Amino acid sequence: MSDALRLAMVSFHTSPLDSLGAGDAGGMNVVERHEALALAALGHTVDLITRRSDPAQPDVVDLAPGVTVRHVTAGPPARLPKSAVDQFIPEFTDALAALADTPQGVPYDLIHSHHWMSGMAALPLARAWGIPHVQSYHSVAALPGANLSEGEPPESPARVPGEALLARESDLVVAISAAEARTVIERCGATPDRVAIVPPGVDSDLFHPANPWQPADPTPLDSLATHHRGFAILAARLQPLKAPDLAVAALAHVPEPIRPDLVIAGEASADFADYTARLDRLIAHLGLDDYVHIIGPQDRPELAWLLRQAAVCLVPSHSETFGLIALEAAASGTPVIAAAAGGLREAVVHGETGQLMDSRQPEDWGMALTKLLSRPGLLARMGTVARVHARRFSWATMAVELTRLYAGLRPAAAPTPRVTPAGPLPPRYLFVHAHPDDETLSTGAAILALRRAGAEPVVVTATRGELGEVTPRVARALGDEPLAARRVAERSQALAALGAVDAGFLGSGANRAAGRPGRRYSDSGMAWVTPTVAGPAPDSPPEALSRAPLDEVVADIAATARHWRAAALVSYDDGGGYGHPDHVRCHHAAAQAARELGLPFYEVADAPEGPDDRGSQVTVAPAGLAEPGQPVVYTVDPADRPRLLAAHRAYASQFTVDAAETGLVHVGGQPAPLVTSVTLRPA
Repeated sequence: MSDALRLAMVSFHTSPLDSLGAGDAGGMNVVERHEALALAALGHTVDLITRRSDPAQPDVVDLAPGVTVRHVTAGPPARLPKSAVDQFIPEFTDALAALADTPQGVPYDLIHSHHWMSGMAALPLARAWGIPHVQSYHSVAALPGANLSEGEPPESPARVPGEALLARESDLVVAISAAEARTVIERCGATPDRVAIVPPGVDSDLFHPANPWQPADPTPLDSLATHHRGFAILAARLQPLKAPDLAVAALAHVPEPIRPDLVIAGEASADFADYTARLDRLIAHLGLDDYVHIIGPQDRPELAWLLRQAAVCLVPSHSETFGLIALEAAASGTPVIAAAAGGLREAVVHGETGQLMDSRQPEDWGMALTKLLSRPGLLARMGTVARVHARRFSWATMAVELTRLYAGLRPAAAPTPRVTPAGPLPPRYLFVHAHPDDETLSTGAAILALRRAGAEPVVVTATRGELGEVTPRVARALGDEPLAARRVAERSQALAALGAVDAGFLGSGANRAAGRPGRRYSDSGMAWVTPTVAGPAPDSPPEALSRAPLDEVVADIAATARHWRAAALVSYDDGGGYGHPDHVRCHHAAAQAARELGLPFYEVADAPEGPDDRGSQVTVAPAGLAEPGQPVVYTVDPADRPRLLAAHRAYASQFTVDAAETGLVHVGGQPAPLVTSVTLRPA
């Protein structure tokens, strides 16, 4: 790479221009913005690319020389909760791809994605363009059943497997702290030699102590009444992870003569819209209405004023990858009382710049706050040391280290070229399946082999498998939870293991023919006609896939293929494998859609008999497609066998992998071999 780099920094779900504490904006937004400015100061050019969340947002905002914010459309131009945003990842990928639709071709030397959704959108494009992909998480999801100290609640079932996929596939993971590095290695499976720790910086010109030799700064905040007792500050999004309730409860344990006000700067995001009301009820219950002030998100100058005027900063979060607010408080000469969680152990020097708390009991936090407030000399000494500590962290240093890391990445191996309407992209196979688990049981080996050969497998699923049988253990665990939700989550995990692109479900979003309202196709169920052949269930629901008009299903599959610019379609054979009516419907609809689009159609077939009829083993033709009229046997590379097993294990509700890892046992007790070779036959 050249010395001056063209960098894309992707921030899918929240803009670097958003105010801290507003919606889902937090420390990540600050890091992205300052990274970009500092990198531009070194001579690089940086595009900060984010989803348009307001129709009035311009396509381009020139933030500073060398730094441009680009708003691209993916989903409705409105603020959406994080739990509703990831469905628009494919649209965001297409919007990113459109940036390269110029005579100059690939516009960037490297993509640096911030947060998992950004990475899932950008990683396929980095592969297609043959450039490195760098991933920063900023927060990692807690695993199912874990408490908040293990990370954020996963707002989407795709998050945990998505984070693992990005850890394995990105050229570099940049962690903000040693605690985050450990998490992405141990939990997400990142290779240690592809993880680097680059601490954030702090703007010491903006965040500085109050000058004792000058009159106090006038307050820029009309909503904040000043009191002789002073105030403590908590700046964060209002949600359980950030634990403002602990800060409020701790205040009740500080003796009234020295009890400060508590200023809370932040607001609830859409996923936690009722949290402010819950906090208000707690404040009223504890009789702290006169002490606690929720003033909403603040711009950076207002936040800096709050931090240098505060007596102490509280950071009671259950989990933080670093805790940038603690560093900004330190630069402001304000001691911090923080949870001993994650990167906060690195942002706060216990006993020197503040207090780290192992306890989450309000009375213990109240005691720590009382100790500092009742000892002004200790408070002042901590503030002085905190300012010295903060000078170790600068955005310029961060940019220099990032530049060094970027320069050490070689351009990714270019994929097999294939010109599509969008430009040079790897050939995309659109796999059309009826139910979750079919992409693993039926075509998992082909997906892995195609992916290794440089093609890009894309999976669309027609139904959520609502009527499938369930293993007794999972049935007990489900309780009242709908089976469909479990199947959707299992499918996300399996696709992440296989490395396939998740196109979602047929009938919704880009997978619905233009001009038609969204539709949810339902599982048709089945009845066994013979011990090995299934037919439709006699009581299949009206919205069942097998009852839908064929031309409607064809139109939806064609819309999906056009959206993903598919080079070929793949589905079951005309018998549906074992006769399931939804499989049969997918075959006929996908085959007809392929004919209408002029694309090759491949059906999953039994391996041809006899050596003269076999397709080529393991290898794929140069264009990524089988030779016309010839079947191809796709065999899993031994290095990908763990991926195949992981995909099968994702479907704990349907079957189990045997101890020898060579076969499966289905819910009804039927044994089956683990399929490691799949034949795709042109039809």
